[in-house]
Amino acid sequence: MATFSAVVRTKKELNTVYIRISHRSHPDYIPTSMIVHRSGLRKGKIADHTILANCAILIKRYVERLNSVEIRNWTVGEIKKFLLSESEGISFTGFARGYIERMKREGRKKPAANYACALHSLHGHTRRENLFFHDLTARMLREWIESLSGTARAKNMYPVIVRKIFEEGCMEYNDYDRDIIKIRNQPFRTVRIPESDVPDKRSLPVETLRRIMAAEALSPRERLALDVAQIVLRLAGINTVDLYGMSREAFSGGKLHYCRTKTGGKRRDRAYMEITVMDELLPLFARYAGRERLFVFGERYADADVFARMVNTGLKSVCKRIGVQEITVYWLRHTWATVAQNECGASTEQVGFCLNHTSAHRVTEGYIKKDFSPVDILNRKVINYIFG
Repeated sequence: MATFSAVVRTKKELNTVYIRISHRSHPDYIPTSMIVHRSGLRKGKIADHTILANCAILIKRYVERLNSVEIRNWTVGEIKKFLLSESEGISFTGFARGYIERMKREGRKKPAANYACALHSLHGHTRRENLFFHDLTARMLREWIESLSGTARAKNMYPVIVRKIFEEGCMEYNDYDRDIIKIRNQPFRTVRIPESDVPDKRSLPVETLRRIMAAEALSPRERLALDVAQIVLRLAGINTVDLYGMSREAFSGGKLHYCRTKTGGKRRDRAYMEITVMDELLPLFARYAGRERLFVFGERYADADVFARMVNTGLKSVCKRIGVQEITVYWLRHTWATVAQNECGASTEQVGFCLNHTSAHRVTEGYIKKDFSPVDILNRKVINYIFG
């Protein structure tokens, strides 16, 4: 059983008061906010009756908390950590920010930005800069989600993110094997998270797409946008983030071999893809060749988001000038998929395979060595339909 006593560790004029923990012949110390004057010490021990009374109250709280758990196999350091976290509360905000910083260090900048937005939204609703885990109640979460009801996607994405952070916090602080439960509330058990609204289809009429792709570039940014659009379309709607980070080794034997950035870390197959590079693209590959990466995009722009913004700005400039609906590069991926199914007779499953989406047959796919030639066949059909 742990024992406690009020002590000082210095003999100065003013001395911080500590609670000394002794457990299994090992000591540790918890600092308090109390300070005792030299006159309140006798032979190095606290003699101030007010200080001793306040320490007795604090020690009583510590003993009551320890009586609720089994500590025989704990170290004295584990006891100290338990008492500090229980007495001060565990900061959900602090844990969330640390979790977001780890995502950034892992190179997951886009999802980290979404997590930061969700945390900012929760703080804005509660009007508090620091939230503890015990502050997240089912009632508070329902009211927050209700405040997001006018959004199309945030009403689903933000609560899902906060739930994920909460679950990670429970895994970090709770030791279920040893019945050490520091985060006891489970507010999401009775909270229903709404679905996102179905987004508008971002597919262009083929005639509009042809007009955009045939437009003359009047600035370097428009030239970049139209060239990248050609690359995206002729590589089955590849994402710009994948072009940005593509290594030189990815292009070999006339094919691109790469793992999709967005989902590569979540899938057992790392979202691996192979696709033949059409001869029509080789001049563009040469024009935008990088020194260390396959494309200069990864060397010219600070990150993949900046690169995408430059392309989108150029595309919107072209669209506005020729009098058609303004689009972003992601519309090209949607248009490729729509043409593949509606005009080239591909099934939804075939389109999903070419777009490197997660399959509904994940277990079965584990038995099969993938053949990527259907991607090349369907891609050629789509490009022939669009450009003739």
